[in-house]
Amino acid sequence: MQQVFQQLTFPRELNFLFLSILLFAIAMGINLVTFPTILTMHGVDAGRIGIVFTIDTFGGVLMSFFLSRLVSYFTMMRVLKFSSFGYAAIILLIYFYQNFYLWAALAFMMGSLWFMYVITRQSWMNILLKNNQRGVATGIFSMIISAGIALGPLIVSITGAASYFSFIISALLAIASFYCLMPLRKSPQPKLESERINLREFFQNNPRSFLARFFLDFQTYLLLTFTVVFGVNIGLPSETAGLLISAYMASGFFDVLVGFALKKWNPYQTIKLGFIGCLCCFLTILFFHQPYLLLIIIYFIFGIFIACIFVSVFKICNDDYSKTRLVAANSTFQLIGSAGSFFGSLSGGILFSFFGANGFPLAMILSCICYLTFLVIYEKKIN
Repeated sequence: MQQVFQQLTFPRELNFLFLSILLFAIAMGINLVTFPTILTMHGVDAGRIGIVFTIDTFGGVLMSFFLSRLVSYFTMMRVLKFSSFGYAAIILLIYFYQNFYLWAALAFMMGSLWFMYVITRQSWMNILLKNNQRGVATGIFSMIISAGIALGPLIVSITGAASYFSFIISALLAIASFYCLMPLRKSPQPKLESERINLREFFQNNPRSFLARFFLDFQTYLLLTFTVVFGVNIGLPSETAGLLISAYMASGFFDVLVGFALKKWNPYQTIKLGFIGCLCCFLTILFFHQPYLLLIIIYFIFGIFIACIFVSVFKICNDDYSKTRLVAANSTFQLIGSAGSFFGSLSGGILFSFFGANGFPLAMILSCICYLTFLVIYEKKIN
């Protein structure tokens, strides 16, 4: 037991970094309910909502080509400050819907700033960690994000999905998350390689990690984008549908357990288990939209299986590269995730247009089948 607590003990700088992650995740959780609500209020259909969130990922894709150079030139702290304040400013502006194209442009900028902030901070975390801490720390990192995003919809259920107050709270949390990083100013600025890692190199190095991350983000972004829209289409209020996201995120404490388990478990087998579990969850949702309690339970269980994939694949990535290449590696890793997010939101929007509410679980099911099919072929090849 004493060894367990020792593994959960981190330096002061890392504890503040974890607090920063929590605050920013709460802001994201608020946005996941408020943004689709504002768009729906202005007559934007599910297909175009999917397009907006796709454009958001394009901002991150573009930034992935420049981030390692920007961080190398401006330092991590300056990049973090600029991106957090810029992100908060757009949250305050985006509430005032003028037209679809302006919203899309602001979403693109938000995607770029989000990528700058999250990937830089995540890379700094992995630089500070020792190799034997990464599995547990990744579990804590994932659990904190889950807790934050789960708290976001709960706050919105009190303040209101269409209230400007919700947007103000989200913006203030984004700024507060930066000020939690102030203790890092006293630590030495890491020396980083500015050369990026291209997608081909990453895939050749580890194709299972590459595709696991792609389909992980395909599913999670699809779920976060369309849960509220799905809920409204089956007769739930926006705030109630948003609580499904809270149920999914409430399983976040399992991420730490997976982190400990990976000291003994094979991460590749854990990823396989995760995808099989995700497939079973959304096969159930495809046939049973009611009762609401059943959806809450399935979303919670789905979160447990996503934890198996998330913690395992992030540990694999950060173990595969040296500390000087972590910003470049995490940028490319996030680019892979952004590609998954893009195809997830796009596929969800298309299938929603053709099949209505059933298009959402169908897209989730197809993503799991695609990865598991690849895995069967790959494992036969290497064996």
